[in-house]
Amino acid sequence: MSNNKEMIGTRGSGPLCFFQKIAAAAIIPALFLTPAVSSAAPQEVSTFIKDVVPNYRTDEIPVIRSDVALFDFIPEGKTEQIKLTGIYPERSFRFYSPKDEIISKVTVTLKYTPSPSLIPQQSQLNIFLNGQIQKSLPITKEQLGNAVTQTVELNTKNIEESNRMTIEFVGVYTNNCGNIANPSLWLTIDDSSYMSFNTQKLRLANDLSLMPAPFANNLSPNATTLPVVFNGNPSPALKKASGIFASWIGTKTEWRGAEFPVYIKEVPQAQNFVVFATNDSRPEFLKNLPAFTGPFVTVVDAPNSLYAKVLVIGGKDEAEVLTAAEWLAVNSQVLTGSSAEVKDFKPLPNREAYDAPNWIPTNDKVTFEKIAKYRGQLRSSGLHPAPISLEVRLPPDLYMVNKSNVDLDLRYRYTKPTSGEAAQMRFLLNEQLVESFELDPKKNSSSFTSRFSLLNGLANMWNDTSVPTGLLGADNLMQFDFQYGLAVPGGSVENCKSVALIPSQVEIDPTSTIDFSGFYHFAKLPNLNLFTVSGFPFTKYADLSETGVVLAKDAPAAVLTTYLNTMARLAAQTGYPATKLTVVETIDKGALKDKDILVFGENSRILDGIDKEDAGVAIDKIKQGIEKSLTKAVSDDKNMESVVAEDAGIAAIVQYQSPFSDDRSVVAVLGDGQDGSFLINKRLMIPGDLKLIDGSVAVFKTNATPTSYNIGPTYYTGSLPWHQRVWYSMLDQPVLLVLFTLVCALLFAGGIYYLMHSLIRYRSRRHK
Repeated sequence: MSNNKEMIGTRGSGPLCFFQKIAAAAIIPALFLTPAVSSAAPQEVSTFIKDVVPNYRTDEIPVIRSDVALFDFIPEGKTEQIKLTGIYPERSFRFYSPKDEIISKVTVTLKYTPSPSLIPQQSQLNIFLNGQIQKSLPITKEQLGNAVTQTVELNTKNIEESNRMTIEFVGVYTNNCGNIANPSLWLTIDDSSYMSFNTQKLRLANDLSLMPAPFANNLSPNATTLPVVFNGNPSPALKKASGIFASWIGTKTEWRGAEFPVYIKEVPQAQNFVVFATNDSRPEFLKNLPAFTGPFVTVVDAPNSLYAKVLVIGGKDEAEVLTAAEWLAVNSQVLTGSSAEVKDFKPLPNREAYDAPNWIPTNDKVTFEKIAKYRGQLRSSGLHPAPISLEVRLPPDLYMVNKSNVDLDLRYRYTKPTSGEAAQMRFLLNEQLVESFELDPKKNSSSFTSRFSLLNGLANMWNDTSVPTGLLGADNLMQFDFQYGLAVPGGSVENCKSVALIPSQVEIDPTSTIDFSGFYHFAKLPNLNLFTVSGFPFTKYADLSETGVVLAKDAPAAVLTTYLNTMARLAAQTGYPATKLTVVETIDKGALKDKDILVFGENSRILDGIDKEDAGVAIDKIKQGIEKSLTKAVSDDKNMESVVAEDAGIAAIVQYQSPFSDDRSVVAVLGDGQDGSFLINKRLMIPGDLKLIDGSVAVFKTNATPTSYNIGPTYYTGSLPWHQRVWYSMLDQPVLLVLFTLVCALLFAGGIYYLMHSLIRYRSRRHK
């Protein structure tokens, strides 16, 4: 069931008022000071908060009801159906309660069908919330084999920030000697089941220690929408400051995604947002905020809202706003109090290439302890333990032809399998089986050293990509799946055997290692797939120290939104904010030389001065597609004209070689007007769509799969030894490679012939 929301009432007294009073009283000064931060005086803070709060604020906050499909809360991902059996009697669902929200009522409506073989009343369905029983639903005679609908209200006193609801099936099919593996023990849950929430927004204290809440979501799977407000067209310094901030939010939201609608001289209604302000340029509702005396970060109540908050990033001038944004991005973990003034801040040095926190180091062995993201990730338990999964994110330009194996030293522990029962450990990489091992019933630990192949056979050597398609890519998932054979003994009425199944425990030793060292960094470009999936080449330096962004002085709000969304997406890939970004409004060869250039605009005019001939033709073709007057063929695809020749919203991403540096790239993200910008921003929020992109030009249309084209010449980034470069150049020319191989074989055979002939002549002389 899709999300449905409706306002069901207001409340002027009761528990909500109590929570509001508690929250309002929670505004306290910072308890600790750091060398870089000084807390504002409490009386000063209370003064401007009082002035910002609208006069009509009341204690009434509406109650919002939302219905959400139950299957959306499955931790492992949405599935088509759920079947509970005697061996798999439980299923869990996870939901979250944000800090700025109160769940006053929650119900779960279950639609299920029990097996007709069950014994009524003895069979039941139990509902748990965070380990506490909520209700037991007996299965009656009338329900057997029929669709049943039951609604259960959960106790809100058991709700926490992160919640797990569990459905347990207790099935009985005989009063004599039963077997939990009997196929008649089942109950299916329909995908039309749903949960209903009655929620009320809570007015939080103005406390920076809550960051990133309430401005960013880092718990639930939902994406973050955070408006950004400027009091006028932002300068390059403010554009950079907002880009740094958006990238910091991206490190918090990670895979969930983030969107930043930009407001210029406007204020969003009833929503958390962020403001970039100076003493001379600030929104009207901040007019009574005391003048900034330095880089400053504070949280205040939003106007026109009973609960929303505003994060103010300010300073005496735009340079200080930039300092405040950079400080926030690298020091957010030490925030306390309602405000902080930045003092003696020294920017961090530039990061090294390929040292992104989210990427696996490729210069030495890496332990699994460093790969794991949370405690307990390397162990699992249960009758059938869930696979132990590890995400392995690699630099996308690893050249894998020169070395086709990766060294893996794996150590693992496990519960001894029952004597005579089969048990295996399977190692899978990106859902493909690499190796499997029998679990020895006489031991409870084992290890193996392996060199698993990166390539999926010789055919990949002919693939025309920078990284051969195979088992490994930029984003990878390693899984260690322990499977135990489960034989449940039965019995007879005269000799019934009671069975108590013992859950198994499996663990991967944190000292296990994987070694990606020995690879070169080398890629063939243009290849938009590297950009859309991993942000390459910009993410080569996690702080974007070698990235130049081009944004027009009068860039509209929609283009600024695309810029901020992209910054968040790049940071989500690297795990580090873009603190060293360069932003320009006009083409400055000095500022853009030796940098990869990222351009945002509505059409190709933004590329004047940094376009190459072939790329310019492609961009003009996209821009003028609605006129159906394409005069120059730049693609072998005959259908490209019809693809772009529509009057609906259209957007494109284009990549080509930088005119300022041979091994650098220009990537232009273009949205034709409001519709085009909306379209590209929507696509940036759907990572699955972007994985389909490659080539040098990607065209986006409404309600259509993105289309990619190869236009213009190729170029290379990175370096290879001369012999590897020769080998790589041969891969694109199969016939030449065969001829080269034959020539080498003839030369080798000729050498052997000459050597053997010389040896025969030498022996003949000795015998004369």
